[in-house]
Amino acid sequence: MAPLGAPRRPVTPGLDPLALITGKFYFFCLLLTAVLSYTNGLPTRTERLISENDRYYSVEGQNGLIKCLLCPAGTYVAEHCTIPYTSGRCENCPEDTFSQYASGLPECLTCDICRDDQKETSSCIATKNTVCHCKKGTFCPPGQPCEICMPCTSRCPEDQVVKAPCNSTTDMHCSPPSSSTSTSDIVIACVVVSFIIIIIIIIVACVYQKKRSTDTGSKLFGKLTFHICCKENEDHNEAKGDLLQRDIILQFKEGIDRDTKEEIIPRLWPIIVRKVPIKEFSSLMHSLGLSQNEIESAKVDNPSNVNNQHSAMLQTWYQKGAFDINTLLKALRSLDMEKAAHDITDQLISEELYVPQIQQ
Repeated sequence: MAPLGAPRRPVTPGLDPLALITGKFYFFCLLLTAVLSYTNGLPTRTERLISENDRYYSVEGQNGLIKCLLCPAGTYVAEHCTIPYTSGRCENCPEDTFSQYASGLPECLTCDICRDDQKETSSCIATKNTVCHCKKGTFCPPGQPCEICMPCTSRCPEDQVVKAPCNSTTDMHCSPPSSSTSTSDIVIACVVVSFIIIIIIIIVACVYQKKRSTDTGSKLFGKLTFHICCKENEDHNEAKGDLLQRDIILQFKEGIDRDTKEEIIPRLWPIIVRKVPIKEFSSLMHSLGLSQNEIESAKVDNPSNVNNQHSAMLQTWYQKGAFDINTLLKALRSLDMEKAAHDITDQLISEELYVPQIQQ
């Protein structure tokens, strides 16, 4: 025991339990923040798959499929890779060929050659195809296969003026002048209004006659209005009958053998491809029984030519044993493409590829 009045020894303080817990919790928060920051920067599985599809293509290796890096635009795959996720041997596209995007194609695509009715606005290079436009005085509507440049309209009708000149993609646009209304316009408007008033009077008379028919005069008037209304219905039925008559059933000429039919069928593809609107072609193929994979396969096999893509779809349909020209025409009508069905029917008959079936 220390003597009274002697200085005490300094006491060494122990670790504070609360401070120890607080320090560990703070360290855990810092570690968790670092891990979350790192994982948030990593791509998801879907993002990794999309990135791989944009950068790699699959090829058969010694132990199954492996992925190789795509060759850049302007080159083609001369030799596939042997080690996964590496590049094979890429070589530059030869003259008159091109590759616009990175790909795994074993050869470059052939450059287009402008037709006689076109002019070359951009030459073909290793990374871009030839660009052709119709020559001055001709045009091709956009969004359609340009098989021939059509001549521009040379002048507007007498009562119209040029609103937009003809260019390589659009014909001359004409419209009435923007001046004050002419006398002829007023006369036409009066005739139209008078005609509408007469129609309204006839309709009101028809309705009135159904409700009331009391005296002789009204009966006489009723006979007149009944005749007019019934005559209108008869005209409607006749028009409907004419429409049904347009649904012609086609058949091959009598006496044609199987080999001749096999030669005729491929000649139908260009006609169908020209007449069916481009944006509606895939819908038509779906309605005829082609799967989405079969449609996409036709597009992949013909990457630079829409006409060839659509011809390949028709060929696939034919090879499945489901081809029938009347089935195709019926599908067009069900998709509200009556004009395309009518034009195809007319051309097939005019070129004597088919004949109308004689109704019994």
